[in-house]
Amino acid sequence: METPDPEGDRRRVDDLDARLKAARGKVEEPRQSSGMSHRQTGVAYRVLVDMIAGLLVGGFFGYWLDRWLGWAPYALVSGLVLGFAAGANNAWRAIRVYSDEMAKGDDKGRRLP
Repeated sequence: METPDPEGDRRRVDDLDARLKAARGKVEEPRQSSGMSHRQTGVAYRVLVDMIAGLLVGGFFGYWLDRWLGWAPYALVSGLVLGFAAGANNAWRAIRVYSDEMAKGDDKGRRLP
């Protein structure tokens, strides 16, 4: 049976440690984020949802009025136009509020990873 070699073990551990440090130094930097804050992302999704919801609600009420009153396509078209206008108005208000907050500097520096 061989006798243990503490110096050889120490050299192997030191060599492994040096190789690990060298490998860690070669790791690439994480890629840069898009610079878009959580607040900006939230406002973008709100604008999307406002536009879609306006069209869906307007279309639903227009279709319902068409079926109930027998106004063929007129209520549906009117409902879609009014729904689009309502969605655009809500989206514009969300963008305006966000813009006012940015002018005051209320973003708090939150960024996406």
